[in-house]
Amino acid sequence: MGRRYEPAAAFAVTALAMLAAGCQAAAPNTKEQPSDVRDPIADLAVDTLASELEVPQDRISVVSVAAVHWPDSSVGCPKPGMSYLTMITPGHKVLLKVEDRTYAVHEAKGEAFVCQQPSIAAEAAGGGSRTQDRLMLTARADLAKRLGVPVPEIQAAGVTPKTFEDGSLGCPKAGMQYAQVLTEGWVLTLRHGNRDFTYHADAHHVIPCPDIAAE
Repeated sequence: MGRRYEPAAAFAVTALAMLAAGCQAAAPNTKEQPSDVRDPIADLAVDTLASELEVPQDRISVVSVAAVHWPDSSVGCPKPGMSYLTMITPGHKVLLKVEDRTYAVHEAKGEAFVCQQPSIAAEAAGGGSRTQDRLMLTARADLAKRLGVPVPEIQAAGVTPKTFEDGSLGCPKAGMQYAQVLTEGWVLTLRHGNRDFTYHADAHHVIPCPDIAAE
């Protein structure tokens, strides 16, 4: 006995076929996110360093990209003898690596440059004691003024290298914003009579920490 033609069954099969075809036709409208989204800040930093070193971009690897608030117009890279406008400027610090050497590229307002500053270790090996002496003289003069005593009464009691977690040099003040970058510097210990005071410093700034007025 042969198969009978069932109109209802045929309609169901046709409807399912049309539904499947409709799903397949709609598929191309689905947007897929690219798997390797590029970071324009990192690209800018790589291009900047490649131009500075005159090396191919494929030799440069990105270590990290960090958003920061630079405390002044030096964009985190002050030069000795220069003065800068104090203003909070949003930007980025990008660490890049070429072979076994790491470079820092600073960015603000879409412009980037390679920040090349000597490390504390490099300064210590090449006459960094002059920097420490200058910072200690500044700290002694500041403390003498605060205490109302002659500078010769302020004694230098010690200098210890230290890496601070950000631009506050380990002594942040309420309401202030600081560059969120590791900052190499020193802890200076001064003495007046039988009392010790500490100052925190980097290559360009010296601040009492804790604040002397609060003691």
